[in-house]
Amino acid sequence: MSFQNIGLRMGGVSSAVFAGQGVFLLGNAFYSIMYPSSVATFEGSSLQGTPEGAIQCIGLTSLALGTYYLISSYQKDTLIMASSIPSRLVAAWIMYRNGGNWVPVAGFETSMAILASAALIWDRYM
Repeated sequence: MSFQNIGLRMGGVSSAVFAGQGVFLLGNAFYSIMYPSSVATFEGSSLQGTPEGAIQCIGLTSLALGTYYLISSYQKDTLIMASSIPSRLVAAWIMYRNGGNWVPVAGFETSMAILASAALIWDRYM
């Protein structure tokens, strides 16, 4: 059975938005993995003072997410795209509660959740 027949695979805007988010995550991943000391000493960074090993582990998480985002974008997998929205909102809530330099990161996560939602709605109804 083809998922296209029941509306679970879409393309266009949502795939482009999700691919952009995936590329951003991969860039963050490679930088965090290759240059953890730079991330740990970057002035104003939310991760300032974090051990390099922990930064590299965070980078590995970004690597996995970025890869999944790009694969989902390529496959036009709407269910995966939609499932990223609540997890981004939960991440934003946790980051916002931590305050400080995490507040702008929370804003970014919220913005990406809204953008992904809008793109999925656009592809579905426009």
